[in-house]
Amino acid sequence: MRVQPDKKHHPASQKKKPFQPAIGKDFGSVDEVEARTRDFLARVIALGVMIMLLVSGGYGLFTGNYVPVVGVWSVTAPIIGALVTYYFGPKRDTE
Repeated sequence: MRVQPDKKHHPASQKKKPFQPAIGKDFGSVDEVEARTRDFLARVIALGVMIMLLVSGGYGLFTGNYVPVVGVWSVTAPIIGALVTYYFGPKRDTE
């Protein structure tokens, strides 16, 4: 007795390709991507500033020399000021 191959499961008999790309929005709009990027960068910068201030403050506590804290703050204060002004400043009308 001979066994007939099942043509339903044979890849050559499929009408669709194994990979069908979905047509639509992959990443969302440009505004959404920009907003996510700004959010990510703001969080990374704020976290980095906090870590630098904690490290320099810890160093100052152990050595009694707080010049590194002043140096870190003098560099990072304008950056934090810009972030705070951007996110909590007056609302702009973009229309």
